Amino acid sequence: MKPLKYWTSDGFEISSYKWPLNERSNKTHKTCGSDNTGLCEYTYNSLGFRGDEISKNGFKVMSIGCSLTEGVGVNNDETWSSQFSKLLRDGVDLNLGISGRSNDYISRSLMTFYDLLNPDLVLIMYTSPIRREFYTENAGIEPFIPTQSWGYMEETEDGKKIQSKLTELQNDSEDFINWYKNHQLIRLFLESKKCNWLWNGNFCVTKDYEEFNRFDGGYGTYIDKGVDGNHPGPKHNQEYVQKLHEFIVKNFPSYLIKNSINRK
Repeated sequence: MKPLKYWTSDGFEISSYKWPLNERSNKTHKTCGSDNTGLCEYTYNSLGFRGDEISKNGFKVMSIGCSLTEGVGVNNDETWSSQFSKLLRDGVDLNLGISGRSNDYISRSLMTFYDLLNPDLVLIMYTSPIRREFYTENAGIEPFIPTQSWGYMEETEDGKKIQSKLTELQNDSEDFINWYKNHQLIRLFLESKKCNWLWNGNFCVTKDYEEFNRFDGGYGTYIDKGVDGNHPGPKHNQEYVQKLHEFIVKNFPSYLIKNSINRK
């Protein structure tokens, strides 16, 4: 079926109606998501993601999330994924964050690109569970947020109807179960790969849901903001990665050893 192409590295896409990844491949832009100030540079690798080129050798850190991970409002070296990678010897920043995307996107991109990137450490920053991916009747794929519409959901009649119906059907229980489904897929997938990983649940689940490898690190309270005024700034990202690094060093020191005994 045509939708399966979005689960391959060759056919992977974040939106079939607008903003295809290949328009960003090997380019630098001055805008991204809610940032139209022109004050930041957004440099994308050959896959169309922010971060280092996938062929770069070293300790590979695969970070996946939404605009908070992509780093809307901050420069290339100010994202939390970039700053974390710089704390490591030969760290490689493989940032798969994309503005406005969902936990469906997070699980899909992880399983699509894992074997290609072969990361040494995976860091998941979950986003709000209200967000979804939606497949259209003509086998397209679109991001959906009930509180906001753009692209296909805003500019086409079918999209407007879909936006309205999906919003009407959505409820907190379904949102949580959808997050949980993605989380279990991610957990089981990474365990099968014997890959070290941590996840941040600041924006998605109750504090009562605990796992040994959950680290929120207070990311939800910004100490400064990016140039767009909506996202965390470089100082906040720096504080977060320092806490994250200290947490790993203290609790999972083997995570930072390339080819550790935890991996095949």
